[in-house]
Amino acid sequence: MRATKLIIVLAVALMSLPGLAWAATPDSRRLEGRLPDDAPVVSLAQPRGTVLDALSAITKQTGWVLVVTAPESATTRPLTIQVSKRPAGEVLDLVLEAGSLRAAFADGVLRVRSDDPAKSADSWRERRRERRGRHGSERVVFGRSLTIGADETVDKAVAIGGSVTVAGHVRYDAVAIGGSVTILPGASVGGDSVAIGGTVSVAEGATLEGDNVSFGGAIPTTVGSMTRWVVGGPHMFSMFRFVSRLTRAVLLLIIAVLIAVAFPGALTRIGAYLVNRPGLSALGGVAILLGFVPLCVLLAVTIIGIPLIPVAVLLLVALFLFGFTVSAAWLGERLPFLQEKTPVKAVALGGAVFVLVGLIPWIGTTALILVAAFSAGATLLSRFGRTPAVAV
Repeated sequence: MRATKLIIVLAVALMSLPGLAWAATPDSRRLEGRLPDDAPVVSLAQPRGTVLDALSAITKQTGWVLVVTAPESATTRPLTIQVSKRPAGEVLDLVLEAGSLRAAFADGVLRVRSDDPAKSADSWRERRRERRGRHGSERVVFGRSLTIGADETVDKAVAIGGSVTVAGHVRYDAVAIGGSVTILPGASVGGDSVAIGGTVSVAEGATLEGDNVSFGGAIPTTVGSMTRWVVGGPHMFSMFRFVSRLTRAVLLLIIAVLIAVAFPGALTRIGAYLVNRPGLSALGGVAILLGFVPLCVLLAVTIIGIPLIPVAVLLLVALFLFGFTVSAAWLGERLPFLQEKTPVKAVALGGAVFVLVGLIPWIGTTALILVAAFSAGATLLSRFGRTPAVAV
């Protein structure tokens, strides 16, 4: 009986030995995976250095491959360590603990990562941004300037309503509509640099492999200013100072009167189209407001379409100016202040009312844009009054 019990105890002990040995090894705390049984002993004499230096020394003596995905802030921590002929797992655990790191070993490869999940996620996001930068991407912005950092590499850099500053690398084209293109020392552009309403500046030490194309002068500069105004984003709806709002509103009124003098017949036909097809005109206005930015994006992604962006901007400005004039004429004809109303008088009267509305902070600018967009839809669908209105 005693012999039977002794045999059972010895069997259980023998079965438990591998588990006890595994639990006793220091590398089980921060190391995933089992180190090889023939792992050599290592010695470290590092009075000055970093955690990464110690890891490199361990893998050099053991012949392992070292892969580090931990953030630089962890691997560059100062570390002073002095060990002589100790098991590799024991020394590795000391180094990993000093850097708050974890490691996994498999097939001769030691992979070191951060022990902090948040830091590990940050490191993953950093690596993803680096990969995206290396593989390239298209950067397109509206209503603001674009800067390509010194450590960035993108395929294209396009700013509509702003400038482009390149401190890194652009594989193909750098384009600014309503601004300038500046290539800083050490930066490179593999394609063309195009500036409409601005200039292209290539600093000494910068590389421009394609053409330097800039359209300055009065007309392109005006187009650039219009582009910044149209796609300037939230600033269009911000509260301007009273003098600025008044000046803009009066200028808009003067332009509307000039349009009425130059195109009285077209205004009459557009007004008739608006009255006969109000729903379709409103739908056209919504399409103009929502479709302009996607249209510019489509034009900006190809060098062939880039010259058409100023044309699109001018067309948008013309539609809104005609739309404002048509709305002013419609309102002026319905106000009981004048007995005999010509198109010019009606536009002047209705435009004056809109000028007063435009002076209201926040609401005024938004109201003018909506009024102009409503009639701009009729202007576009009637092809500036060329399509006759049909009553429905």
